[in-house]
Amino acid sequence: MNQRDALAIEVKIERMGQNGQGVAYLPDGRIFFVDKTLPGETVQARIDEVKSRYARGTLEKVIVPSPERIDSACPDFEQCGGCAFQHWDYEAELRYKENRVRESLRRIGKFTNAPVHSIIGAPSMSHYRNKGQFPWGHQRNRPILGLYQSRSHQLVELTGCLIQDPSISQMLQDLPELVKHYGLSVYDEGTGQGTLRHTLFRTSKWSSDMLVLFVVTSKDPRLTQAAQDLLQHHPKIRGVGVNVNTSRTNRILGDKTELLAGSPIITDRILGMSFHVSFESFFQVNPEQVGTLYRTALGYLPEHAHSVWDLYAGVGTLASLISPFADSVYAIEANRQATRDATQNLALNRITNTHIISATVEDAVTQGLLPRPQVVVMDPPRKGVDTGVLNTLMQWAPHRIIYVSCNPDTLARDAEILHAEYDVKSITPIDMFPRTDHVESVSLFVRKDVAP
Repeated sequence: MNQRDALAIEVKIERMGQNGQGVAYLPDGRIFFVDKTLPGETVQARIDEVKSRYARGTLEKVIVPSPERIDSACPDFEQCGGCAFQHWDYEAELRYKENRVRESLRRIGKFTNAPVHSIIGAPSMSHYRNKGQFPWGHQRNRPILGLYQSRSHQLVELTGCLIQDPSISQMLQDLPELVKHYGLSVYDEGTGQGTLRHTLFRTSKWSSDMLVLFVVTSKDPRLTQAAQDLLQHHPKIRGVGVNVNTSRTNRILGDKTELLAGSPIITDRILGMSFHVSFESFFQVNPEQVGTLYRTALGYLPEHAHSVWDLYAGVGTLASLISPFADSVYAIEANRQATRDATQNLALNRITNTHIISATVEDAVTQGLLPRPQVVVMDPPRKGVDTGVLNTLMQWAPHRIIYVSCNPDTLARDAEILHAEYDVKSITPIDMFPRTDHVESVSLFVRKDVAP
């Protein structure tokens, strides 16, 4: 079949794919992925893209709906690519995410009976995100903020967002008017002309304070005026910064961030500790659920540990929370701003037994920069942990490895490697990102030659 043979087709959705798309089959047997559909539904879908082994399409009409389908409360859900599951009953979404972890461990990790616990659902499905980054565009000759449609660079204007903090939703309405007032130009991907590329927002659940970061192709003096205007008219905005990105790529941030007005940090609290967060620092985006995530990780620690490594430490959140349960903690982080934030956070919480190591995990682990660990805690990016790092960790032979994962596939891949020396004792899926297809998990690996 080629794309001209059929622009629209009626299909039955057989199951949910790993990326949150419904999976059907074309008459020639090819897999057919359709956004915003549910298992068991009969739908009419437009074929948008055809490859040798699969095709992708867009939902046009639901003919026979799933009993798990609900009306979306989001007016932009049909167009916006930000959420996957605004149309799905939450209990069904949780079952899918738990099974997603199990299936990845079975299919990729070759674990036939992995010890996966029931998923821990989120206390709230809406307004939970404390961070958002939105591209700029034009619509009817005016600047707009929004998100892209799924699998495209077609921008959908947003005047609010159901999963963002309400203060961020408000800024989606207010900021375009400010940009228009100051005559700031919007970047055009096609021509490479224009100034404003993205704007990033961060909020504190504890204080309700906000940081705003403009991502631009070049600095414009009017941005400083706009920043001062924001501070004057929005008392909860504590700081406004600018990041220069001159590349003609999909990369969001450039290499240099500067403060335009106010303070470069806000403060949030997790499990009784305070944390400074700056414009670019890694910090968990769901403050209502992050306590559950970290309590789960802390529950996998021994009663007391001599030496703990915290790999991919970010602003030192986990390292700080681990510190009461260990003699020494070594937090390894490559991002220099994050290590500066981590150092401040240790001082803020009067922690003296934790050491910040400014290095890549690869260098810190392989070059002998650290004493031997009894426990390793790691929270890597979606790509998982480098194979060389895993092999070196097994040579260091910590008694326990606690693995916080945001990608079931790379968790399964890494678990298979670790299984040469470690037993997987427990895996707890946690829904940190309701209404999206992402699922977090915390896993405990115990060395096979260590007595229980």
